[in-house]
Amino acid sequence: MTNLTHHLAVSGTLSAAAREALNDHLSAPCAVFDILEQDSGTWTPEDAEAAARELERHGYGTVHDGHFLFAIALREPPQLPTDHLDELVPALALVDRVFDEVMQQRTEATPNPTNALGVSFPILMQLQNVLRLAVYGQQGKLTHADMVAQLPDVATMLARAIRAEVS
Repeated sequence: MTNLTHHLAVSGTLSAAAREALNDHLSAPCAVFDILEQDSGTWTPEDAEAAARELERHGYGTVHDGHFLFAIALREPPQLPTDHLDELVPALALVDRVFDEVMQQRTEATPNPTNALGVSFPILMQLQNVLRLAVYGQQGKLTHADMVAQLPDVATMLARAIRAEVS
């Protein structure tokens, strides 16, 4: 696997010294032997080597000359790469369009008109909510605390809508 840079969101209110200290600490190589705490007797040097190689295989960093170096870059939330947004925003726009079309056709007699996604209105509505929450989170419009509080609730509503239809 190619090495990926993992972006860590940090507060824009951190001082330059605190930001540099964090960056220095996260970018400092760690001896592979020290990647796992071995004093407790739970882990062996072989476990540490295997863990470092696994992290490397999955793109979390590199092993070189007996040291592991994480591939981490600090970013303020608005500066995070838009990879997720490049996928999420168009998907949300499509779901919004399907939702609007369903709302124009939806009546008391036809609560679940057919739609391009082939899902019921309750599932469509909750899918839209999940995508909107993800987009707002990636855009920095929601705090981490907002996301932690809201995502389980929105996902649970989607799960209930799915379970109501599939038994």
